[in-house]
Amino acid sequence: MKIDIVPSIAENQIMKTLADVLPDVDQLSEEDQAGLAAHLLANLRGAPLGPDDKELARREAEIDAGTAEFITLDELRKAVGR
Repeated sequence: MKIDIVPSIAENQIMKTLADVLPDVDQLSEEDQAGLAAHLLANLRGAPLGPDDKELARREAEIDAGTAEFITLDELRKAVGR
């Protein structure tokens, strides 16, 4: 019987926590932070993907027709609780 005494790669890897990686993330450029955010959202199960092409076309048509109702940034922040 052969006993493997060399630890597997998985045993040598230590899972980092959010608290472990945040200091490194904070030192990234804005462009790299945006890239990281996009990567995380793209790989997050259940994350909203945003409007599809049909919805975008509908919204664009409303803007072009002058029937779209716009809100200010302050109104948006209040609506999302920030």
